[in-house]
Amino acid sequence: MTIVVLVGNPRAGSRTRKLAEAVGSAIQDRLDSRDHEVGVLDLAEIVRVHFGSDPACDTSGPTPAHDADEGRDPFTTVREARLLIVATPAYKGTFTGLLKVFLDRFGHQQLAGVTAVPVAVAGSATHADATATALRDVLRELGAEVVAPLSVLEADLGDGPRIAERWADDHTATLVRSLTAPHGEPA
Repeated sequence: MTIVVLVGNPRAGSRTRKLAEAVGSAIQDRLDSRDHEVGVLDLAEIVRVHFGSDPACDTSGPTPAHDADEGRDPFTTVREARLLIVATPAYKGTFTGLLKVFLDRFGHQQLAGVTAVPVAVAGSATHADATATALRDVLRELGAEVVAPLSVLEADLGDGPRIAERWADDHTATLVRSLTAPHGEPA
């Protein structure tokens, strides 16, 4: 099974990424199998966004920042994930525009069969919860089976690995039900 960590922070190598990787590792440890690969897609590193009409680009929106033969297409990687951890900081009370523009490239129900975990980081509990809820709603619209979101305050990021461990302890049973449910049936 492939576990994909999708990081929507516009700053590469962010604390949001470190938290998301900790969540991925904690889940991997609890799934009791070494067959689970954890891959990271940090949008700040792999996607460029074009706004308006750019003569060098025939579309607007996100495109891979590398040549097609340099690496796997990030959109395919996300579609083929079995477990998708989507992490973002709160910007202006919601998830980042970078993540929104990336997710907008997926059609309705294109993430059917994917179990998703929204992870939101913010300066206040209100913004963290609102961001996680908004992200949950978008992932559901795309067809993902969404388990309990994780909302974390920026001030608590120093305890990120411990927070990830606690979240995984609390939600592994739900994850396992979702991952083993027949396609299209809620856990």
